Amino acid sequence: MARPTQHQSRPNRRDQRDRSQNRSSSGSHQSAPPSGKRPLYSAAERVTLASTGNAGLWYDKFCDRWKPDWTGFAGDSGKRDWIGQIANIGAGKSQKKVGDGALMTEAVRRLEDLVKAQAGCSFRRTTAWRFVTGLGRNHPVENGFAWRHDLGTPFIAGSSLKGLARAYARDWDGLSCEEIHRIFDQKLDAGLGVGSVVFLDALPTEPVALHADVMTPHYGPWYQGGKNAVPADWHSPTPIPFLTVAPDQTFVFAILPRNRSNQQDQEDCKRAADFLKEALETLGAGAKTAVGYGQFIDPQSEEVEIQSRTTTTAASTPVSREQQNWSGREAIVYGELVRIVEDRDRHLLIRFPDGGEEEVEREEARLR
Repeated sequence: MARPTQHQSRPNRRDQRDRSQNRSSSGSHQSAPPSGKRPLYSAAERVTLASTGNAGLWYDKFCDRWKPDWTGFAGDSGKRDWIGQIANIGAGKSQKKVGDGALMTEAVRRLEDLVKAQAGCSFRRTTAWRFVTGLGRNHPVENGFAWRHDLGTPFIAGSSLKGLARAYARDWDGLSCEEIHRIFDQKLDAGLGVGSVVFLDALPTEPVALHADVMTPHYGPWYQGGKNAVPADWHSPTPIPFLTVAPDQTFVFAILPRNRSNQQDQEDCKRAADFLKEALETLGAGAKTAVGYGQFIDPQSEEVEIQSRTTTTAASTPVSREQQNWSGREAIVYGELVRIVEDRDRHLLIRFPDGGEEEVEREEARLR
């Protein structure tokens, strides 16, 4: 009888792998969650969000509203409760904000020091209403949110701000193609589109207040392309909660010249800053800008405007926003430029560009 060769006596690696997989599939791993879904660590049940903790890490990684079999959220209110939990920290008390104030102050100081050292431009703007960014990011509640990983706060990516300023310069300011390419996306030998200016991430200047919001599409089957589906009133509305930044939250925006010793780059930096200011106020940043989200304003300019319109025979006494008569003036309402037909104390009668009129509360309007 011939002796087996070394190749014949050695077990085949493929056979070993197959036997190992068979043992695994027949053992305790049969109850593992479906592919792509992993349970939280056991210690996660004890994880709570403190006011100075990293809210972004907590929000993205420690969602605990799943059903025991990991097939979805426990109850219809699971998503809403999870979003509300971070948007209303300390419910029943004065609302706390996310972010460590000391860390955020240091981050803003470094950002502004960099701008000064590189002969750039920086300015601050405040959310006129709610602001949301990062809705398309993956998240257990389906609607994501953009978090600055080192601060645990909302932020706006510099690349998004660059695109916003470029769109405004091209479509509303009428900047020539040559100037657009020079400032925003001049072609280099490497095939990379870079311009004469650099847009940095926009950071909040202090801890941020958040709000829970909801969108309610009414024609779900039609949106999803269902068979014989039509946009009809008999479809059931589907509330979809999502997280937003609250109004009156201040962010710092910064732009640098690519070459600080180049006079043309410095001039382009100032122009790009002007484009961005106008775009933030008129177009808005982030998602859902068509319905009024994402507008950033300069609150100081509004205060100066109000005071400049105040005239008295004696020493000038500032008139508050509530005391002014706004009849005949222009304002921004629901993201549109409107004319104020009549000031009715707490309410305003406004006229839209299409001629329609509506009465709104004074707080809904922002003077131009």
